[in-house]
Amino acid sequence: MIRKDRNLIIRFAILVIVASSASTAVAIDHQSGPEPYQAIRAEPIPIEEASKTVLGQPYSFPAGTPLIQTFKITIEPGMKTGPHKHAIPLLAYVISGTLGVDYGSRGKRSFSAGEAYVEAIDWCHVGSAVGDKEVQIIGIYLGEQNPNEIKPKSCPALD
Repeated sequence: MIRKDRNLIIRFAILVIVASSASTAVAIDHQSGPEPYQAIRAEPIPIEEASKTVLGQPYSFPAGTPLIQTFKITIEPGMKTGPHKHAIPLLAYVISGTLGVDYGSRGKRSFSAGEAYVEAIDWCHVGSAVGDKEVQIIGIYLGEQNPNEIKPKSCPALD
């Protein structure tokens, strides 16, 4: 009888440990859907093709000392960037408005508020505000300190 009780207690203890570690993992990992963490909600923001750029290019993170910079980019209605390209991965998140991007021979795309994507690398393109509202974007540049390639490079024309 003592042996049965002991086995039952051990099984119950294992069940409690497994159940408690599973609930801890959900609270910390912030998987799909809103999960509370100390009264804070962390909701995943889907990124279009997160493992590739918007043009389907594979990418890797720079190997040197990391340099991550974040910018709030505003394009006024009727305005557009000059042709430019990025040498490093850039995660773009549209806060408001609609962003139009002309990739030349690879076509045009538009991204609305709430959408995120990884921008093309080493591909000349032009960004513009679509419609009569300004577009605001959070740009997170994932570079390295040496060489610092955060700043986009100008292009003579679209690719």
